[in-house]
Amino acid sequence: MNRRRITPGSVLRWVWLTVVVVVVVFPVYVTVVTALLPEGDVAAGRLVPVPSRLTLDNVRAALDSAPLARQYLVSVGATAVQAGAQLVTAALAAYALVFPRWRGRGLAFALVLATLAFPGESLVIPNFETVSGLGLRDSLLGIVVPYLAAGYAVFLLRQAFLALPREVWEAARLDGCGELRALLHVVLPMARPQLITAAMWCALSAWNGYFWPLLITDSPQRRTIQVGLAQLVVDQATTPAVIYAGTLLVLLPTLLLVLFGQRFLVRGLAARVTT
Repeated sequence: MNRRRITPGSVLRWVWLTVVVVVVVFPVYVTVVTALLPEGDVAAGRLVPVPSRLTLDNVRAALDSAPLARQYLVSVGATAVQAGAQLVTAALAAYALVFPRWRGRGLAFALVLATLAFPGESLVIPNFETVSGLGLRDSLLGIVVPYLAAGYAVFLLRQAFLALPREVWEAARLDGCGELRALLHVVLPMARPQLITAAMWCALSAWNGYFWPLLITDSPQRRTIQVGLAQLVVDQATTPAVIYAGTLLVLLPTLLLVLFGQRFLVRGLAARVTT
């Protein structure tokens, strides 16, 4: 029976991976456990909290002290609309940049890449003036309108489509498939791991947005959960367990998304990329 030989290099790799896992998992563990501990146990100030007694009182207190439930719905709606729109526009743009032959395709892709060079903060004032002029301030549409398309999602799907066999698309076109049908029934099924990776990136980016929702909304009921969490930190500065409970509410969707989509995420990021 062949046994894998243990070398100093493999030991160092395992030690390094263990350290990385601990560094990544430890803050999540502290957040989850502290959010469910009674306030008295949190006040003890342990570096590593021990889940001896668990309660949902902190979660209830966080929901009662701020309109987090309403803000949660706003965040879910904004994430669904923004991520869905970005995925649709990215798929259409990437398809147009890869399969049809047309003059100026390289220039169009260069313009898409150029959008990645501009920091988001530089576009805040024009976006604010535009959204306010459309009468969408302090609304769900006002939160998502400036972000209905994303250059990085276009880049990611373009690179994925480039790795697909062009002959399959040409065969579909010869069989009478239109452009939209070829995209939906031929291209996207073959690029499903990268499509799911792009969808996860769009969803996480939308969910974690903070500055723009804070700027474009005025009433607490129309703000996202991230803005509500910042206000919760101010209002509950003397009760850290309640703050951890609010943080847990924000953390759960992203944590579940990564856990259930990690298989597609790894396949999408590890896929061969061509230029």
